[in-house]
Amino acid sequence: MSDINAGIKKKSFELNYAGGTIWCEHLDGMGDLEEEVINKFVEDRKTFGRPSLSSFMIINLDETVITEKIADTIVTTLMECPKKFRKIAFVGVDSKKCSFFGPVSKSGAVITFLDDYEKAKQWMF
Repeated sequence: MSDINAGIKKKSFELNYAGGTIWCEHLDGMGDLEEEVINKFVEDRKTFGRPSLSSFMIINLDETVITEKIADTIVTTLMECPKKFRKIAFVGVDSKKCSFFGPVSKSGAVITFLDDYEKAKQWMF
């Protein structure tokens, strides 16, 4: 349970990387705490939706159980955000769940699914 509490408390942030910036959305390590994942993402939207922040985003869902409700919230929030994202990398999404996030590409963002956070950072630039 302490590992899950650490996941809940983990802060999302903007990372300087390879001459650019990436918004790093940390929803990883939250186990099956569906409402906490949703609440954290919706709350973080107030920050990552600002025009002054990066249009490149990594959404880390490693070690979090991805439910349809979580996926729907992420997709809806990104699609309704007035900010346009250029690239979004999902980390920790298994092949069975990738289709849940496909509609995000309709927002104009290029999306990918990777199993490694470092690879996601490299893919951005």
